[in-house]
Amino acid sequence: MGFQDVVNQDHAIFLLRSAVRAGKVGHAYMFVGAAGVGRRSLALAFAQLLNCERPDGDACGECGPCRKIAGGTHPDVRILDIAHGQFLEAPGKDYKGKEIPIDQIRALRHDAAYPPYEGRRKVYIIADAERMNANSANSLLKTLEEPPARVTFILIAESSVALLPTIVSRCQLVRCTYLRADEIERALVDRHNIPKERARVLALLADGRLGRALEWAKSEEKMEARDRLLDLLPALETGDLITRLDAAETLLKEGDLLSELLDLAVFWYRDLLIWKQLQQPGLLTNRDRQSQVEHLAPTYSEAMLSARIEALEDAKDGLRRNVNPRLALEKLFLSFGTKPIATPTK
Repeated sequence: MGFQDVVNQDHAIFLLRSAVRAGKVGHAYMFVGAAGVGRRSLALAFAQLLNCERPDGDACGECGPCRKIAGGTHPDVRILDIAHGQFLEAPGKDYKGKEIPIDQIRALRHDAAYPPYEGRRKVYIIADAERMNANSANSLLKTLEEPPARVTFILIAESSVALLPTIVSRCQLVRCTYLRADEIERALVDRHNIPKERARVLALLADGRLGRALEWAKSEEKMEARDRLLDLLPALETGDLITRLDAAETLLKEGDLLSELLDLAVFWYRDLLIWKQLQQPGLLTNRDRQSQVEHLAPTYSEAMLSARIEALEDAKDGLRRNVNPRLALEKLFLSFGTKPIATPTK
């Protein structure tokens, strides 16, 4: 892994390379951007460059430090990622897994006080840094105010807004941008050997995030859930009250996929609206369902499709605000009409 493996984050890479080239590596960075755009890959590539034995604008990827960092075994590159079960020390028995607890930051501070074991620089990567509670954040702030020598902290977050301003002010901000669909498609085909037709659909579904596309590509379960959803939505238009309540119950069973499936539902109705207005296949997200889109689009009015999208966005917003998922879905599907507005053209 190196910067060559990070897809289209050229500005971020330029900033990090320039810091190394000028010998002005900061003690703390904040990589800000949506999950799945490559923040973690960028952080690991930077850690490699900082410890590579043969750097040349990028890590060589072949020396001992590069291989250890890629394999997750380098003692001077530590990752705190509670979402994926990576801790700096074993969490307590009462830990519920929702916040970064202070004991993890204390372990980080204790370890950072010692010089590197074998590398040139210690690197600590804190994923989902916005999950730090007030105690954790204040504890980290003490270290950032008086950083140890030869140590770099990398905080990964979707936004700096949820973090203490005093922490943000002590970090160099590196923004990671969304990727274009064609960039994701090319990466899926060239780097991950995904068939082009499937890569095109995944790239459009990814909403600018390569990581999301790869998750879907590797999960038959997710692709099957997507197919069930796209079969379910048209049936709601002619279904009765019980059918729509049953649909809410069905979607609830998808569990952790619910939020992503609502995103896909938005893309579905957007495809229908695009076809109704423009009839351009190249603009569709669900290109593998073009024939179904062509058939169904005339059965809707533009006002109905806009209402569907608005209702879905309201449901997504409700879930983000911790509204009961069952109530959110029942309200969503009860807002759907019971029959098409128009008759399909032949």
